[in-house]
Amino acid sequence: SLSNLVVHIIDTHVDHLQDVVTKLEIELDSMELELDKGGFALKKQLLDDRKFPKMHLDLQRLLQVIAHGEQVFPRVKEKCSSKGWFASDDITSLEELIGRLRRLKENVGFIANRVTAIQAGLDSWQSEQINKKLYYLSFLSIVFLPLSVVTGVFGMNVGGVPWTNQREPELKEGFRNVMLLCVVLLLLVLLCFLFPVLYSHVVAWKRRRDMKRSWSLNRRSFLRRSTGVRERNEKGGYLRLY
Repeated sequence: SLSNLVVHIIDTHVDHLQDVVTKLEIELDSMELELDKGGFALKKQLLDDRKFPKMHLDLQRLLQVIAHGEQVFPRVKEKCSSKGWFASDDITSLEELIGRLRRLKENVGFIANRVTAIQAGLDSWQSEQINKKLYYLSFLSIVFLPLSVVTGVFGMNVGGVPWTNQREPELKEGFRNVMLLCVVLLLLVLLCFLFPVLYSHVVAWKRRRDMKRSWSLNRRSFLRRSTGVRERNEKGGYLRLY
């Protein structure tokens, strides 16, 4: 009959959605098992392929389809229940299908939360790997930085530089003069970097000094007023109201 055909179409649609959700859930379970076993190559491949963001996008699309069916199928049931040719058993079947669709929506939301949690774990693992690489790189830079400084200083060619002994033979301290010039330039660079901090400290010190000065002035004026009021009270005068 026509009512059986309507129920069969909706049932086929819900079964197809159930199959898609079950397939995604099985795939997610297998990935979780592989991730629990560990493996640098697997995690890197999943991050490079953007497997979980794509799966999350598919789940959001599937959730939109289920939400649309959840809104449409109750209206279909209401319209069909008012028809005389629609059997009561088929109405009960429609109610069961709508219930299955709602449970399917909850299941899809749970799977989406699992995917988000796994992606967050992979992101934290990636940040840890980057931090380890940066640690090793900083360690190597600490090892080779003094060597580069020593080779740069003692491999310096001071020929043609002012205050050297190229044009003035009586001046024998050209290398020392160049080193002093480098130290002065280094101090200027450090001063440029430290100037904002020093300026903020100076401004804060001036602000504290102004606050102390204003507090002392207010205290003096208050003491003067209190002594004046006390003298007037002792003399029997009137108290002025401000």
